[in-house]
Amino acid sequence: MKWLKDVVLDIAITVFIVLATTGMVSWAQWVVFIYTPFMLAIKALAFFGGGVGQVSRQRKKADDAPPALFFHALYAINVTLLALNTWWISAGQWALIWLFSFLVERRGG
Repeated sequence: MKWLKDVVLDIAITVFIVLATTGMVSWAQWVVFIYTPFMLAIKALAFFGGGVGQVSRQRKKADDAPPALFFHALYAINVTLLALNTWWISAGQWALIWLFSFLVERRGG
């Protein structure tokens, strides 16, 4: 469970999505609107062969790496929350993030 400290940002973004979609914190929507396209760009670069993929390969080689299922669960939560609250563009972006993550993982890196 040492890997939990490595995924603090991923958990925090899911918390921000919860806060934004429930209206609990009004400025949380800006975190979602700014971070989501940034994350999508990183995942797209990793998939299409940019240098960012090297980071995911190094992370994957770590002995105590987070299980892939953890990220799939977070992405599923993010897509579901955004879609249920009719944040269609953000939900679509998170679906693409999830797809790119799956494809990069599937090809091994």
